[in-house]
Amino acid sequence: MLSTGMRAPMGLKIYGPDLETIEQSGKAIEQALKDVPSVIPSSVFYDRAVGAPYLEIKLNRDNMARYGVNVEDLQEILSAAVGGMILTKTVEGRERFPVRLRYARELRDNPEALSMLLVPTATGAQIPLKELADIEYARGAQMIQSENTFLVGYVIFDKKQGKAEVDVVKEATKVIEGKIQNGELKLTKGVSYKFAGNYEQQERATARLMIVVPLALLIVVPLALLIVLLVLYFQFKTLTASLIHFSGVFVAFAGGFILLWLYGQDWFMNFSLAGVNMRDLFQMHTINLSVAVWVGFIALFGVATDDGVLMGTYIHHVFLEKDPQTRHAIREAVVTAGLKRVRPAAMTTATTLIALLPVLTSTGKGADIMVPMAIPTFGGMLIQSMTMFVVPVFQCWWREGLLKKEETTGQCLAQNRPVRQTARLVPVDLPVDDPRIFGRDDFPHGHHPTGTPVTELQP
Repeated sequence: MLSTGMRAPMGLKIYGPDLETIEQSGKAIEQALKDVPSVIPSSVFYDRAVGAPYLEIKLNRDNMARYGVNVEDLQEILSAAVGGMILTKTVEGRERFPVRLRYARELRDNPEALSMLLVPTATGAQIPLKELADIEYARGAQMIQSENTFLVGYVIFDKKQGKAEVDVVKEATKVIEGKIQNGELKLTKGVSYKFAGNYEQQERATARLMIVVPLALLIVVPLALLIVLLVLYFQFKTLTASLIHFSGVFVAFAGGFILLWLYGQDWFMNFSLAGVNMRDLFQMHTINLSVAVWVGFIALFGVATDDGVLMGTYIHHVFLEKDPQTRHAIREAVVTAGLKRVRPAAMTTATTLIALLPVLTSTGKGADIMVPMAIPTFGGMLIQSMTMFVVPVFQCWWREGLLKKEETTGQCLAQNRPVRQTARLVPVDLPVDDPRIFGRDDFPHGHHPTGTPVTELQP
């Protein structure tokens, strides 16, 4: 992988002073990783750094001095005989081809033939190469890799299905450290290791999200809720009516979490229809809270008030048209308006739910992001459909409260009493038949039983 430098999404990097030490430690860690429960044993493989055959020509400097052969001259002869020497280039149209001169293949394809290569000496004589150098096979590195100025080797592995990469790395670290402490795994002095892979990006993202998500919850989510509330306020022009319709947001919020919980329950939707298991069709498994889930909740806030607004707008229109003045008339108007908007509200919810079904059953690219994003919206809209019954109740409750308030105000005005004002008692002497006396029917002759004249109520 380009992001890790390895040929697998997960692996372990081993640092050491030389390739042989790294290979020894890598093979030992390879066996240890096979004991990790969440790792597929057959996928564990140490990428051998040493193992390629090399033909080494070791110069014998004593014999070279005896025959008067320089190191530079001998290396030039070997380079021209085995590797070849470019003499010129041919031009064929727009193409260029180098012309290389070297020994025939049968004179250089094996160590015995190569050892008979003739080398001229200072005296003009020619001696075979085996008199000046030792030719032998040796194991060498296929590729020498380094990182942070250290030689490095790779142990690659893969996780079992359904396991998170971060959890696999934690479990593997625990197993390796336990084997080192128990003495089952011994690493050469100077050797160190560290896990690498795509999980590192997840850890960095998690560290950033530990800061970003709380800020988003404290800023973005309240801001989204405030915008929804303001839109409702501009529509209904009263805070009470706006809060009534805004209650659908909290119902939908609860519905989203309920469906997230149900997705992790084995019994939920665990049946087959036409030979297809519903849990497999909708890819139901435990869904962890992630950025995609919270984006789904934010999208839910924008559509959660649809049924409530649809119901409340028509109720408001009916009240303007009929202007009910009694409690019975208010309830009748609410029921009449609600019955005419049950079907449109159900259709509004149904269109949203049906549109989300292809997303919930998708398996292609991007499905791992779209499905967690759609689950809160689907669950919220499913539970939010009850607002078509809740909003009329709240509307009726609110309208009856306004009517009761108006009736109380009217009674106070009819009795010549100040409304919502604090009264004080002032002793005065008034005739018994004065109409300003309050409670003269209760107190005979206009006097209190204590003998004090009945007082006048003044604001």
